[in-house]
Order: sequence, then C-alpha cells, then structure tokens
Amino acid sequence: MNPSTAFRQILLTESLRHPTESSSSSSSSDDDEPKPEPTPTLLDPSKTLAMSLSRIGTPTQRLVSGTLLELAELSEEDYGGPLHSIVIVGKRLHPLELEYAGRFAVGGEAGNWWKVGKEVYGVERETF
Repeated sequence: MNPSTAFRQILLTESLRHPTESSSSSSSSDDDEPKPEPTPTLLDPSKTLAMSLSRIGTPTQRLVSGTLLELAELSEEDYGGPLHSIVIVGKRLHPLELEYAGRFAVGGEAGNWWKVGKEVYGVERETF
C-alpha cells in the first residue's frame, strides 16, 4: 500500500474515544438517569500530526512529517519507497519530538507542523 493511500484510509476510518469512567464502577447510585455513552471523535486531519517512515535503517531512509491532511495529499514519490511505519502523534508531544520531526516537515518552516504543534499540542519551538 502506498503511503498516500494509507493516510487517506486513516482519515476515513480512524476514530478515538474520549476517556470515560471505568465501566466497573458501582451500578448502584442515587441518580436514576443513565450515564451518557461516550461519543467517538474523528481525528481532525488538519490538526493531527503524524510521520511517515520509509526504508528505516538503510542509507536511503526517508522521514516525512506533517498533518494527516498534508501527508494524505503527497504523492508516492514524496515518500520515497516502501512505507515502513506511520506514527500518529497522540495527545502529548515533547518539545524534542516537535523539533526532531520538524526537520522533515512538509512545507518546511512554512508548513503546518509548527503551527499545529503550538496551537493544538501546546508545544513551543525550542531555541538553542
């Protein structure tokens, strides 16, 4: 499967659930109202960071980072060969991870990697 197809499938099918209280909690309560079921929230492709890793461990390895939307729009040539791994950033991102993956960001400094890192994940760029 080429990476663009993989990212498009993620955009169409992947969903996350909000954390909820344990279902093993006591069922006897004073409230007669049923607890609401958690609602699945689809990943927002313009606000979810991810990385593609191809041919890792070889002299021609290739890393590409960006939002899911940016990565889904790339051609197979942009990824440079067989896909090895896809990494989707969860709820937390360390500044070192932001900096390292930012080296491979779609659009470089003008891409959305840095903006989403700051606005969505709350991580500022480190200045060394």
